[in-house]
Amino acid sequence: MKTLALFVAILVVPAAAQDKAPKRDLKARVEIAGKIVCVGCTLEKEAGADPQCTLHSKHAQGLQGTDGLLYTFLDNAKGHIVMTNDKLRGKEVKILGWKYPKSQVVEVFKYQVKEGDKWVAWDYCKTCGFEKGDNKDADLCEDCKK
Repeated sequence: MKTLALFVAILVVPAAAQDKAPKRDLKARVEIAGKIVCVGCTLEKEAGADPQCTLHSKHAQGLQGTDGLLYTFLDNAKGHIVMTNDKLRGKEVKILGWKYPKSQVVEVFKYQVKEGDKWVAWDYCKTCGFEKGDNKDADLCEDCKK
């Protein structure tokens, strides 16, 4: 019985002792400007990759920064919309979000799309819908109105 208790203690203690990274802070957000591109097609064109976009990734989108770096989006509620909305492909955008160390992954908080000379918010909250023009802008939350 002592062996079983010791075994259970060894399994439980390391998991509890592991430190989690601190939750991202709003003050740590950065703005990254660039163009929404198909990650696979861009890698094929610029680096000779074999992405098979129509077969596997369905032209998953990322951000090609003004510095030429290619960023992928964290696939969560906000990032998924940017990754999959083909209406955004080829558009100039400014992403406000978190860039994570040791990666080129961006977690989207908000984003704007350049339309003519103006930057227009395209990210609407769950209350408002996800795309510009949804709900005819009548029920935007306070954050989306800014």
